[in-house]
Amino acid sequence: MRRVAAVALRGPSDEPVNFARTIRSHGCTSLPPAIEGADVHRYRFRLRVDDTPRTVQLEPLDNQLAISVDVALSAAARRRLTHTVREMFRLDEDFGPFYHAIRDDPDLAWACDGAGRLMASPTVFEDVVKTVCTTNCAWSGTVRMVGALVDHLGRGAFPTPQQMAQAPADFYTNVARAGYRGPYLRSLASDVADGTLDLEAFRPSRGMSDEEAEERLLKINGVGPYACAHIMLLLGRYGKLVFDSWTRPKYLRIAGKRRLSDRSIERRFKRYGRFAGLAFWLVLTRDWLA
Repeated sequence: MRRVAAVALRGPSDEPVNFARTIRSHGCTSLPPAIEGADVHRYRFRLRVDDTPRTVQLEPLDNQLAISVDVALSAAARRRLTHTVREMFRLDEDFGPFYHAIRDDPDLAWACDGAGRLMASPTVFEDVVKTVCTTNCAWSGTVRMVGALVDHLGRGAFPTPQQMAQAPADFYTNVARAGYRGPYLRSLASDVADGTLDLEAFRPSRGMSDEEAEERLLKINGVGPYACAHIMLLLGRYGKLVFDSWTRPKYLRIAGKRRLSDRSIERRFKRYGRFAGLAFWLVLTRDWLA
């Protein structure tokens, strides 16, 4: 691996960034094209660099995030890769206000040591596709569907919208075994490929409000309330709590309750306003790392 760049592991308010907590911040970080491993001090994944799938390695080194690739890159390619990694780690997002809000909460104060950055995919398209592949199925089904997209369409990297749009319907039926999601994934890819849908415009930095983002996401076939809340979190829009068949029972166990309505859980986190969904997610995932 060739070291091509390094960026400071600090946020805009000089707040810490916990590398291990970021690469293990949610389940999708382990999906292909990530290269699985138990090492929380290194993250490897396949990324299309100058139209060729390459292996990228990220690791913390002396308070910096070191970026390495399996091939020499041009200066322009290094700049693009560095920008992509900064967005994946949300290094330009200020978590100072969030840490200030949770510092006196015994269930959340631990996160002030740099947790809370939910690692993004290199593109919004990838995060939306992966989220759709988590709906109404076991995790093993998600791994199978995303693995098929990467292996058969993306040549080891996550496929482009064009590659997914050009795949025949029987690929989604017989290879990915995506079930009812197949037509949704093809339609989504076609809309992004032909410019009908600009998913990158959903990034908060592009000026779209949370309300508009939610309204437009819910119009995408295959994106219901759960998927919308999940995608919003991965976009850095943290107001919505993600409710599904894992989060509800997990919170009940943590809270020591036999039953709680979604509205009751929302009231618990209402004090965090635009960070309510993130606070909820951190309570759920605290035990993912020691």
